[in-house]
Amino acid sequence: MALCLTGGGSRIASDLLTVPGASSTILDIAIPYSNAALTSYLQQQPDQFCSRKAALSMSTVAWQRAMRFSASAQNDAAFRIGISCTASLASSRPKRGDHRIWIATESAAGSRIVSLLLKKGRRTRLEEEKLTAALLLYSICDACGITLPLLPTLDIDETISIELECVPPLVAELRSHNRMVVWSLPDGSLTDTIPEPPRGLLSGSFNPLHVGHRRLRSVAEEFLDGPVHYELPFLNADKPPLNSFDIEQRRQQFDDAPVALSTSPGFVEKARLFPGTTFVIGFDTAERILQRRFYHNSEHEMRTSLEAIGSLGCHFLVAGRLTNSGFQSVGNLPVPTDFQDLFLAIPEERFREDISSSGIRNAASER
Repeated sequence: MALCLTGGGSRIASDLLTVPGASSTILDIAIPYSNAALTSYLQQQPDQFCSRKAALSMSTVAWQRAMRFSASAQNDAAFRIGISCTASLASSRPKRGDHRIWIATESAAGSRIVSLLLKKGRRTRLEEEKLTAALLLYSICDACGITLPLLPTLDIDETISIELECVPPLVAELRSHNRMVVWSLPDGSLTDTIPEPPRGLLSGSFNPLHVGHRRLRSVAEEFLDGPVHYELPFLNADKPPLNSFDIEQRRQQFDDAPVALSTSPGFVEKARLFPGTTFVIGFDTAERILQRRFYHNSEHEMRTSLEAIGSLGCHFLVAGRLTNSGFQSVGNLPVPTDFQDLFLAIPEERFREDISSSGIRNAASER
């Protein structure tokens, strides 16, 4: 297992590491205590640093680290776990908000969330730390399916809440890297094969899927004269990986076409997985494809990647987008001359939707 702890719960590190043979279980313990450190760990600043969403992001990154650092055989991926704790506990100054604990565990098979709202002023900081460590140990044992330890006595108005999301077996195999792709069909069922490969794939995080995505897929089908499906990658080059709650919620959105579930964050990996496919993307994604920061700041690596994508018979079909500089399309991209034919434009008159997933999320949060 790998752990990520912030705001509280650090006692669990010494509790675990003082047991002889702990190195056979513990791969990594990270304590990104400042906001900047946690943002760096997640590669994205969370909306709230002590929250359900932050705990899930932390545990999923920790699980990815456990997968990466483990020397076990590939089929042992089911035994790799990410653990997180983000807590707001008693401090040197009174806190306006609640004292609360969020603990998440992530594995290939699913996610668990344990939360506890503490009665303010009932305990000292040390007592709250001891309780947090005890709750962490309980969560670890629960995730591992071993005998659960007793928890400290809580006040009558303090209740531990537990949420669980188990992914279907095919998705668990995909997350364990025992499969390359799994298809989720419009009826919600899953398959590892599809009768005919699509002409195009509309790839994105789809948080949420909205009318602009649906219309873009329809326009792309007309443009490519063939079926266009979706692709939902569980890993992203500049965002935390998806946890099980997100995976199941997002894949259930696709009721108009199949969606390819993959663990391919970059388009070189996607091209190897779907040779001969045209990837339907927005202007902002096309910009990122041409940014050297995604290629270890290497112009050579970027060009090599674009050459590989082209050699596999893949292209990009780019939809324009309204930005602060006006409506931007392929003509506004800094595409190297010898890769111009890799990027195809959807004319503005064929498709324009001034809507975004982030705008929808922001509007929802303001309600």
